[in-house]
Amino acid sequence: MAQHHQSRRPDQEGGVLTYPRLVAWVVLVVGLLAGGSSPPAGRPAGGDRQEAVVALVNASSPRDNLFNGQFCGGVLVADDLVLTAAHCVRMRRPGSVDAVVGADNLCRGTSIQGRRLHVVRTVLPSRTANGTADAALLVLAAKVRTTPAGLPSAHDTAPERGTAFGWGRNGYGGVAPCRRTSVPLRFVAQQRCTVAQRNIDRTPHPGEQLCAVPGAGATRNTCTGDSGSPVLTTGDHATVVGLVSWGPSCRIDDVGVYVRVASLRHWIDRVVQGELSVVGQATTGPN
Repeated sequence: MAQHHQSRRPDQEGGVLTYPRLVAWVVLVVGLLAGGSSPPAGRPAGGDRQEAVVALVNASSPRDNLFNGQFCGGVLVADDLVLTAAHCVRMRRPGSVDAVVGADNLCRGTSIQGRRLHVVRTVLPSRTANGTADAALLVLAAKVRTTPAGLPSAHDTAPERGTAFGWGRNGYGGVAPCRRTSVPLRFVAQQRCTVAQRNIDRTPHPGEQLCAVPGAGATRNTCTGDSGSPVLTTGDHATVVGLVSWGPSCRIDDVGVYVRVASLRHWIDRVVQGELSVVGQATTGPN
């Protein structure tokens, strides 16, 4: 899935705000975490499982047809912050990206659900530079009323199952859907992903990654276009435990590597609390 989880159009330059850690390789964040979750400081948790799911689209995409402009997914974690995979946005200018909160059908001729907002800043954790934290926070131009997804505590362990939501293809080189789809996931031993990573010369970071395979009832694996999309726990209240990052293939029997959101909890809280001066300095990309 290493290729299938790459962003669909990683072709734009990027100006990002660097937080004391940097994430720079393709990964697919898959959420895990069953319980013990808590909201970021000062923010509510819970809400409908899918209303916090976000489609990332090119800002140049026409209003009535976002399908061709969609390149990654994300999840609302505060009323003006979207969590996604770093490899989706680190080479893109913030102004070239729009976030559609609560999106579903992205094709022409349909009513585009959700609220479309410009991204004004990208925040990366410092570990991005070491290739260990494939995560980024996008600051939106305005606040939304949608209830953010809940966040795991920093000490939460991975749950047994979760569900990934996004607009990924139905196989490598396959067809992308108009509507948001879901993939049930089952978390497996980290060793399976460690072997897959070493086979393609990637360094495993088990403390910051989750390993999963499609669960019962799945008709596809996470794939191209799903990068950055959230993995949510089941139940009435949505907790994002992972983000789609990458994998060796899109085969339904293959493993996928996901960002472990619990490992980012302290960083996310600092950004939510407005400590951007602690995070790093803003850099301006090409116009």
